[in-house]
Amino acid sequence: MEEEVEYEEVEEEEEIEEEVEEEEIEEATDEADSQRGSDGVEEIDEERKHAELLALPPHGTEVYLGGIPPDASEEDLKEFCESIGAVTEARIMKGKDSSESRGYAFVSFRTKELASKAIEELNNTEFKGKKVKFSTSQANHKLFIGNVPRNWGEENMKKAVKKIGPGVNLVELLKDLQNPSRNRGFAFIEYYNHACAEYSRNKMSKPEFKLDDNAPTVSWADPRNAGSSAAFQVKAVYVKNLPEDITQDCLRQLFEHHGKVTKVVLPPAKPGHEKSRFGFVHFGERSSAMKALKNTEKYEIDGQVLDCSLVKPHTDQKPSGGPNSQKSSLYSIFPPRLGYGLDGGAYGGFGAGFGAAGFTQES
Repeated sequence: MEEEVEYEEVEEEEEIEEEVEEEEIEEATDEADSQRGSDGVEEIDEERKHAELLALPPHGTEVYLGGIPPDASEEDLKEFCESIGAVTEARIMKGKDSSESRGYAFVSFRTKELASKAIEELNNTEFKGKKVKFSTSQANHKLFIGNVPRNWGEENMKKAVKKIGPGVNLVELLKDLQNPSRNRGFAFIEYYNHACAEYSRNKMSKPEFKLDDNAPTVSWADPRNAGSSAAFQVKAVYVKNLPEDITQDCLRQLFEHHGKVTKVVLPPAKPGHEKSRFGFVHFGERSSAMKALKNTEKYEIDGQVLDCSLVKPHTDQKPSGGPNSQKSSLYSIFPPRLGYGLDGGAYGGFGAGFGAAGFTQES
């Protein structure tokens, strides 16, 4: 009898252990399911936020209004501007410690074309008894990222920033001019609108955001450090080593698959240089010009390999101070001699000094 009792007690202990194990497994499973559920909710929230940011108007649709009457309401402004077209938002700027208007506002239109039309037609017109000023808003939509791994290529950079937030329009990772297989340690990211840029800037400013093992510096890109805001606006490509019989149509067809070409300029051949001419291809969008300068793009006409680079802004050129210094004003992107004012690299338009606010880049 004693042996049977001992056997029964052992069986009861085993059953208790099995029940405890089952409870632990169930708890672990529930916890995992709960974690997956919360992750799923976060992903849905993230996707919804991205959609909201992209639903906002693109960069260039916001207009600055100055000199507005103190008694004007945002609804008044919206109604006034809707004479031009669809308005998505009107914001009157107010003092930090009061609800009083500071005398200026921002209005967002549905399209860039409407914003331009508003500036053209409503500037210096009368609104509630006062003349108001309309001009382009300076809302930033470009970020500067420093401390980028030197061995990274453009695709690495694109993958990293697109994972963070939506609306990435253009990634420019500047190359080391002495070693094209490496970059200069910083990049510029252009976004669809200010809201997308602000969202990504906040996320990339967190300590957990890394580029490989590097902790990057992230801030608004400030073209003023280059001495000219034109540096980030260049849309023209300089093309040299063109054959003698090159035509504007031929050059246009060679580049237009990258985007809309607005103008092609072929200066007359100089004596002795008839077989090695140069020209300029102007694109409607900067991103199209940058696509045309990808490393993978090679251009050849009648056996001649073309040499292409981004036109350097006229304001970045050094004045010669000589008797011919006035000639450059005749046509801002035309060099007084072949190659003057142009950088051999595709990203030469930036030059030293263009970077984030508070940063000075070394060449």
